[in-house]
Amino acid sequence: MADLSRLRAESQLLGAERATDTAGVVARLGALQAQDLAATALAVRARTSGLTADQVDLDGEGFVRTWLMRGTLHAVAADDAGWMLDLLGPVNRAKGARRRTQLGLDDELCERAVEVLPAVLADGPLGRAEVVSRLASHGVEISPDGQAAPHLLGYAASRGVLCLGPELGRGKATYRLLEASSELSREEALAELARRYLRGHQPAGPADFAAWSGLSARDAKAAFASLDSEIVPLGPFWTLGAAAEVPSPGSIRLVGHFDPYLLGYADKTAVVPSEYVARVRTGGGFVTPTVLVDGEAVAIWRQKGAALTVEPFEPLADDVRAAVEAEVTDIGRFLDTPVRLQMGHGHLGDAN
Repeated sequence: MADLSRLRAESQLLGAERATDTAGVVARLGALQAQDLAATALAVRARTSGLTADQVDLDGEGFVRTWLMRGTLHAVAADDAGWMLDLLGPVNRAKGARRRTQLGLDDELCERAVEVLPAVLADGPLGRAEVVSRLASHGVEISPDGQAAPHLLGYAASRGVLCLGPELGRGKATYRLLEASSELSREEALAELARRYLRGHQPAGPADFAAWSGLSARDAKAAFASLDSEIVPLGPFWTLGAAAEVPSPGSIRLVGHFDPYLLGYADKTAVVPSEYVARVRTGGGFVTPTVLVDGEAVAIWRQKGAALTVEPFEPLADDVRAAVEAEVTDIGRFLDTPVRLQMGHGHLGDAN
């Protein structure tokens, strides 16, 4: 469909409209990919103006960071955590059942952990090793090494008992108690999640919703059917209400690892030309930092120290390169560290 990428970029706050703060980004997208907080901060930067990295606090009041869509870490508004966990927690537990069995985590042990974790975490956030040690003192013994501990804690998170707390250091998680509730039925929660998804990803269809959420195709179709009076067809996709006008060209953003825009749809070639998908999605779930022009990927990038290297798929026009330079400067402002643009090899022009 013509102009699909522009419409989607605008929905994701990657066009003319931007949010004023992190909460606005989370509200628009419904949930923000958050397994790598440095990458998540870059996702916020690309969708706001003027914020700095130290203002992006997804472990602060008002947010919950836990395993939701596709069983991966997302940050959501605290008020939404309860109904999202009620909907997605059973899906994630079912998907992880075989692996838990392989790790010796039977249902009885998992339920015992759920019972005692409120006492374990009563004094505040703890690192994983301390949680495992305290679980043992309550009669729940698992190996502190390997994958048993993260799978057990993931199970408890899916039950709404805990979520992630502030990091001890980059990638070193803590866990805190979660108090979340929901008054939505499963059908209401399913419809609400689809509504939130469309608000931040439209135009899109049930297959896209299923790919983003990790729900079954049947659930995704049922969710869209329940929104029949609210959604409008646009080619093979749907929008909430009448489709917006196609935005004017000229939107250029540098988005980081695992950006929601690159993870939010079933057909990756609607965002990345098919011949370059392998350069953006390099395997093992890894998604490379990408340069978007009007919502279409035109280059990948990487940062090492003060050097940010852009590797275009095809030669960049002068006005695009100037906009990329401005984005690199803004990343330096956001990170409060000098960053300079370098151009890579191939179709990439001369190095700076």
